[in-house]
Amino acid sequence: MRILLTALGLAGLTACVEGPLMTPRSPTPGVPHIAITSFNVNLDLHDDPATVAAIGATDADVVCLQEVNAGWRDILRTTWHEEYPYMAFEGDASGGLAVLSRYPFVDRGVHVALEDWHPAWHIEVDSPIGPLQVLQVHLRPPYSRREGVAGLFDIDEDHLQEIRGYSAECDEALATVVVGDFNEGVDGAAIRQLETDGFVNALPAFRPGQETWRYGRGLYGQAVGTIDHVLYESARLDPLDAYVKDVGRSDHLPVTVLLERIPEPEQP
Repeated sequence: MRILLTALGLAGLTACVEGPLMTPRSPTPGVPHIAITSFNVNLDLHDDPATVAAIGATDADVVCLQEVNAGWRDILRTTWHEEYPYMAFEGDASGGLAVLSRYPFVDRGVHVALEDWHPAWHIEVDSPIGPLQVLQVHLRPPYSRREGVAGLFDIDEDHLQEIRGYSAECDEALATVVVGDFNEGVDGAAIRQLETDGFVNALPAFRPGQETWRYGRGLYGQAVGTIDHVLYESARLDPLDAYVKDVGRSDHLPVTVLLERIPEPEQP
């Protein structure tokens, strides 16, 4: 049944867009930038060397991970403590989250999930582009709420409720990035809500159609989609690039976005 629901939930996970809307560019000389990655590592792969190495392959300054269990916590501390001296963990198993950072950050609160879904978490990073708020989410999968296919028909409503609740806990005074496994495509309800609120989904803006998730192999082929996203606040942040690296053995791939801060207007 889980395989059936996943297949049925594929509609809309990848949108067709004609050509890139943005062109990757080098950082502005003399202007600091930051790289942020979202990666669902798959809770069963903490002992898989390729997936552990995939975290460092992103070369990000801040890495947000989903599905972090006790095994993952141990291996992350052992393997990446020098590259990422600032680490924190919340939750466990499929709802477990982690932040690995080259820069200090402050925990701004874990947001309890609705029903039995995954929590969200937001932090404030003392970054080279200034204080940066990162909201990490792992929205409910299509098969978690109800038995059978019924849960698929409520997913937009549930995702909308989740993202509105989580976003309301953020500090509007801070430049903000929202990252994570959204379990919905580029035209999903949570994505549309964030876009209405002034955010831009970085990956489809640079590389439309690039998948972040793959499921299954063999007789029935492989399902793919774009369900992992990094959205930035367009009024305060300027993107340089966004891309996926085909690394590790998770069913998800890491999504990385490079950002600069838009200068504050000079006061007269």
